[in-house]
Amino acid sequence: MRFQILGNNHIKNLLISGCVDFYLKQFNINNMIIQKYIYDGSDLSDRFAYEHFRKSVLATGNIVCYVAPMKVETEFMVDLEDKLANDFIYSDKAINFLIEIPNVSLYAGVCFQRLYNSLLASLLCSKYLTDMVCEVDGDDIYFIIEGERKKASVSIAKECNGAVLIHTGINIEAGAKAPSFAYSTKLSDESANSFMTQAIDLFYKMSTDIFIATTKLVK
Repeated sequence: MRFQILGNNHIKNLLISGCVDFYLKQFNINNMIIQKYIYDGSDLSDRFAYEHFRKSVLATGNIVCYVAPMKVETEFMVDLEDKLANDFIYSDKAINFLIEIPNVSLYAGVCFQRLYNSLLASLLCSKYLTDMVCEVDGDDIYFIIEGERKKASVSIAKECNGAVLIHTGINIEAGAKAPSFAYSTKLSDESANSFMTQAIDLFYKMSTDIFIATTKLVK
């Protein structure tokens, strides 16, 4: 599925009004924006939420993020299509989101991944890259540069020990070693931190709203 994201005020207002900071007040933001030196794919080898949140782990899911290079060799690629093609992931500097959602199927996890990535694309276009044309194709975020689609993100979802783990990486600076179709958002450090904070809030609002929707049914 492919559709275009319009960076207009309607979407901007929808996103920002939805970003209630309930969870950011309840939990220390420093526990969600973490420090790591690289994303190499090993983050998805096991569940990670408890390591960061201990008894504050939520049954509706948890997220952490960090800015770091991405370098994933074939060994840690979990996408069979990429493995068969001997593909790799590389970025000099990227925003990395790690999500853990317990007790859901991989199908449900992929649906969540694609919905969340669409919200990330909307946030990017409506607030940070307002003069750009953005598209979402599957779980990938693209920007249209002189009629050519440039890929700004990578993303994967996998099952692990009773949960679905998701990684989404968004290039800040793809670098010379990245594929030729990679796009660099060139977000400043200030913009990257603001984007991560709002993206975290979007995650918790969405995951909570989905759970609440499951409790409203009557016979």
